[in-house]
Amino acid sequence: MVALGIIVIVAQLLGQLAVRCQQPSVIGEIIGGILLGPSLLGKIAPGIEQTLFGGQVRSQLELLGQVGLVLFLFLVGLEFNPRLIQGRITLASRITAAGIVLPLILGIWMTFQLEGWFPGIVPANKQVAGAVFMGIAMSITTFAVLVLILRDRGLEKQPLGALAITSTAIGDAVSWILFAGVVSYARSNSTWGFVVPLIGTALWCLFLFVGLKPLRHELKARFRQNHKLNPLLQALVLGGVMLSAAVTDWLGVHLIFGAFLWGLAMPRDERLSKRMGLRLETVVMRVLLPLFFVISGLNTRIDSLNSPSLWGATFLVIGVAVVGKYLGTWGIARLNGLNSRESQALGWLMNTRGLTEIVILNVGLMIGVISTELFTMGVIMALATTVITGPFLGALGYQQIRSGESSPLALEESEQLC
Repeated sequence: MVALGIIVIVAQLLGQLAVRCQQPSVIGEIIGGILLGPSLLGKIAPGIEQTLFGGQVRSQLELLGQVGLVLFLFLVGLEFNPRLIQGRITLASRITAAGIVLPLILGIWMTFQLEGWFPGIVPANKQVAGAVFMGIAMSITTFAVLVLILRDRGLEKQPLGALAITSTAIGDAVSWILFAGVVSYARSNSTWGFVVPLIGTALWCLFLFVGLKPLRHELKARFRQNHKLNPLLQALVLGGVMLSAAVTDWLGVHLIFGAFLWGLAMPRDERLSKRMGLRLETVVMRVLLPLFFVISGLNTRIDSLNSPSLWGATFLVIGVAVVGKYLGTWGIARLNGLNSRESQALGWLMNTRGLTEIVILNVGLMIGVISTELFTMGVIMALATTVITGPFLGALGYQQIRSGESSPLALEESEQLC
């Protein structure tokens, strides 16, 4: 309980500090997790760090963090709006292709270079999976943080914002499929073991989107009739999230895919999604997900980068990530008629990684395709590429016009729920 209380307070304080610095709150929360881990607290007061986050306490925090991660991915799937990609698919698909292929190739090349310079930075017998994994990590854009940045600058309903959202939505779908494939391959270490989990996941998708259609209709009908969900239906939804996560984990992919798919399978009703999101958001975003960040911080060993050459490699990782994503996006945008300012802004927006990157890196560390050193480099890269997005957009004239406070509509809906 003491560890949990400290985590919640530190994450909230640093999250608000990040907002004051015109950064997404998630940046401060991730940094808070790193500070509470061995990189700072473990150096200053190793006994306190071990007491708070060691042994049985850590295993309990990991379990709660996994629950928070599952519920967060459910919310991401729940809030995804398919209408965002309607009418913009052609240009957005071209931007997405370039924004994935170039960083993917550069990421694979970079990983093999790092393995040549620092043998063991990718675990032996996992080098191919590790290289592809890092390539996918380079190509990711975090949808939730991107939307937050667009809202802060009043761009979410502008053509540039709509194109960025559409490109990210398509790119995330492609990246998650690639990610599922590399996780399956890494766990089985065979081509057949790679195919079977994906077939099983595809069948589970079919069940969710076709077999559960009556449940979706029942949810929507009950909500429109009563303007609320009764406790039984709420329990079915939340229980379904956990069971879906367990199914995809059992299939050999990862539990986050099941949670995300369950969210996608929910009825596409805006008020229903908002109502369900509001019921979960406070507990997930303020309590459970910060636990996941702390576990990420405990796994982040800044002290493992103990030589100038390793720090040089870290800057190489950041540079490859930025250049690959920016050049791919900017080049295709210019070729398709966008002006220089919009193309540059789109390139920086696609570099927003943050939360999703941290999720993916943790999975990579857990399944053993990257080392602690490479994980630490990836976390630093995720923070750096997200932090630079705001200043570069400001330099292009897209200034922040909103604070990180909740909107009046969200507050009104919260009061109605209470």
